[in-house]
Amino acid sequence: MDLKIKRLSAITFGALALAMVAISCNRYYYQPNPVNAPMLTERNDLKVLVNGNFGVDELDHLETKSATIAASAAYSPVKYLGLMTSFTNYKYDITEPNPTIGEVDAHATLFEGGIGGYYPILENSWGLKLVADTYVGYGGGKLRSDVDMTFNRLFIQPGFNLTSRFFDVGLAARISGIKYSDFDNKGMGQEYVTNQGLATITDKRTFFFEPALTLRGGYKFIKGQLQLVKSDPFNSVDWKYDDNMITFGVFFSIEEFIKLKK
Repeated sequence: MDLKIKRLSAITFGALALAMVAISCNRYYYQPNPVNAPMLTERNDLKVLVNGNFGVDELDHLETKSATIAASAAYSPVKYLGLMTSFTNYKYDITEPNPTIGEVDAHATLFEGGIGGYYPILENSWGLKLVADTYVGYGGGKLRSDVDMTFNRLFIQPGFNLTSRFFDVGLAARISGIKYSDFDNKGMGQEYVTNQGLATITDKRTFFFEPALTLRGGYKFIKGQLQLVKSDPFNSVDWKYDDNMITFGVFFSIEEFIKLKK
């Protein structure tokens, strides 16, 4: 057991170190949040995940920093039923903001909840499981930047997951629909709003196709995670959005930890 604990600790700290990898920093009006991929397999499963990324870049000789921190949880109160929730915090900072051209700090938050079902397709004697699941959810948040907005978002998320004691692989095909409201141009003027493609941003809900690949490695109750999310709108949009999200984190299975302690 000591050897296993050492190995999973090394994997965990490795994932945390990777979370500090430099990524490109930009300011967007929409970024996909990390996909909550709980990979529930049985009644009383309780999963917790903390993940995110951090980046430093240079824009016109000025330093920019961006960070995404997310926390999510999922629970199965009865067999085949899953409940999940997540919170995501985005932050973008520039050393010398220039409001006239829109180079300013940005901060956004998103809170979501979801419900769905999972179904084990197969399981072998070594504990390898293939599980299909689908979740639907709804949430909302705020964006504070060159303009201020509130928003709500709904999603549907089907997926397939391969789980084991040492590794997990998940594929999800999330469809997200975001609707902006309470638009405040903060005195930027109509010409600026039009140039940024924001003149009609509150008119309708915008849908994105967001497939995600989730990889986990560790031992039973704790695993390091790498996740890649791609985000493409179903129709063209005029405002800036991020078309991908890469995060690193640590995944905990509370039920597996309880089993191990017994």
